Amino acid sequence: MASTLFHGGRIHVRSGVSADALLARDGRVAAVGRVADVTRDAGKAERVDLRGGLMTPGWFDAHVHFMWWGFQMAEIDLRETKTIDEAVEAIGRRIRELAPGEWLTGGRFDKNKWGRWPTAADLDRVTGDRPAVLRSRDGHSRWLNTAALRAAKIGKDTVAPEGGVIFRDAAGAPTGILQERANELADRATPLATDVECDAATARAQQEALKRGVTGVESLEAASSYAALRRAHDRGALKVRIVMGISHRSLARSLPTSWVPPQIRDTSQFDFESALNTGMRTGNGDEWLQLGHVKFFADGALGSQTAALEDPYEGSDDRGVLTFDPLELRTDVARAAAAGLAVAIHAIGDRAVHVALDAVAPTRVTSPALRQRLEHVQLVRAEDLGRFGALGVIASMQPIHCTSDRDLADRYWGPRRTSRAYPWRTLLDRRAVIAFGSDAPVEPIDPLLGIHAAMTRRRPSDREAWFPAERLTLDEALHAYTAGAAYSTGREREWGTLEVGMRCDATVVDRDLAMLTADEVLAARVSATITDGVVRYADGLA
Repeated sequence: MASTLFHGGRIHVRSGVSADALLARDGRVAAVGRVADVTRDAGKAERVDLRGGLMTPGWFDAHVHFMWWGFQMAEIDLRETKTIDEAVEAIGRRIRELAPGEWLTGGRFDKNKWGRWPTAADLDRVTGDRPAVLRSRDGHSRWLNTAALRAAKIGKDTVAPEGGVIFRDAAGAPTGILQERANELADRATPLATDVECDAATARAQQEALKRGVTGVESLEAASSYAALRRAHDRGALKVRIVMGISHRSLARSLPTSWVPPQIRDTSQFDFESALNTGMRTGNGDEWLQLGHVKFFADGALGSQTAALEDPYEGSDDRGVLTFDPLELRTDVARAAAAGLAVAIHAIGDRAVHVALDAVAPTRVTSPALRQRLEHVQLVRAEDLGRFGALGVIASMQPIHCTSDRDLADRYWGPRRTSRAYPWRTLLDRRAVIAFGSDAPVEPIDPLLGIHAAMTRRRPSDREAWFPAERLTLDEALHAYTAGAAYSTGREREWGTLEVGMRCDATVVDRDLAMLTADEVLAARVSATITDGVVRYADGLA
C-alpha cells in the first residue's frame, strides 16, 4: 500500500480543528493528529516535510468554465487595456501572429474601462476581412467586426433572439455588439475547435489549476469540454477532480451562450433534454469525472448591465435582461428535479435571484436530497436573504467578483442597493451554505485571491473595506472553498475535510495563513497540490 506521512507544519483538518501530522494510505487519510502518534502508524511511509507551511483540505473551485479558461490562456487578453485605441493596437499585433483565414477570438474586454462600447468600425481598422469575435470580460457580450457580422448574417433586418440584444446605430444597422442570447448568432458562425485543440486547452487548464492549489472544479461548459475531459480520463490523465455541469439548452434551442466561447459551443448530446432522454443523473460517474448540475441562466451580468434588477440601473430606465420566462424556468427546474438532476441557476441581479429562488422552492419539498444552487448571487433583495438557509439552497459565489466589481456596483446599483451586494456574512448568519469559486476565465482560478477578497472586501490598492460587515474569517473562507464546495456537489463524505477516511486531497501553502495579516495572505505561495494522497504539483517541499 502507498503511504505518505506529511509533517512539519500545521494541518487544517476542518474548521476549528488542527493537527501536526497526517498519514495518507491508498489515497485516503489513514491517521491525523500529533506527530508522535501518527508516526507510530507510518511504518515505511514516504515522508514529506511541510517546512512550516499549512496543509488544508484541497481547494475546490465550485464554478469555472474549465476548457474556456484553457483556451483563453492562449488567446488575446484585453483586460488591462485602458482605451479602445490601446485595445486595437494590441489586436493589430495579435493579428500578425495568426494564420491566413484564422478567426480572431479571445477578448475579455471591459468597456467600463474604455468609457463606451466598441464598434465593428473600431475592429475593422486592424482586422480587415479577417472575422473577429471577441468576448467581454464577463462573457455576456460579443464584439464583432464587419467580416464577422457578415459571416454570421447579422444585418439591419436581423431579429435578436428572445432574451438577446443587438446594438444598432441610428439607421438600424448593427454596431458590432451583441448581448446574451444574441451571442449565439455569432457563435454559430465561428469555426469549431478540433479535438486536438480542445485536449490542449484542457491540459493547460489542469496544469494551471494544480499550480494554484486547486484539487477539483465544477465546470459549467459545453459538450466538447466534457468530451475532452472524457478523453483525458480514459488516458488516466486527470489529476484534478472534475464535476461536469450540463447545459440547459442546446444551441438549436437558443442556449444563452454568454459563458461558452464560440469555438467550443457544441452541446449536442449533452444538454438537458438529452440528459432526460438518456437517464443521466447528477452524481453519475466516478471519483475523477462525474455529472453535476444543469446550468440555467436567469439573467446577464453587472459588467454588461444585463443583470436583471427590481429597480432600474442608476440614471436609467433599464432593468437588465431576464433571460428566462419565470414560469418556464420553474417548469424546467421541476422537470430536472423529478429526473434526479440538480440545478445551478445563474442569477446576479436581485430580480433574477428572486425568480430563481421561486423556481427552486417547490423542489425542496419534492426532491429535498438534491443540492440546488444559485450561481453568483451578487445582489439580493432584503426579503430573500433568509430564503437560502430556509430552503437549503446553496449560494455558489465568487468572492473576487466583489472586489473587482465594487466600482461598477457603486456606479450602476448605487448606495440604496449595494449594502445588499455580495452578502456573505448575512447569508452565513442566516444558515446558508456557501461554496466559493472563481468563474474563470472571468477571473483567474486562484483561491488565495478569493480568500483575501473574502477576508478584506477590498483590493490591495483600496484604503477602506467595502461594506466590511460582510467580511468572513479565514476559517469561513477556507470552509467555502473546501467543505462547502464538497457539500454543493454531494461529495461531503468523500472530500472537503482531512478527517480519517476521507480522500486525501490537500493544498499546501508555504506559510500558515492563520499567522498572517489579511494582506499578507497575498504573499503566500502554493507549495504543493495533492489528490488521492499523491503530490501532483510541488514547489519547495522536501
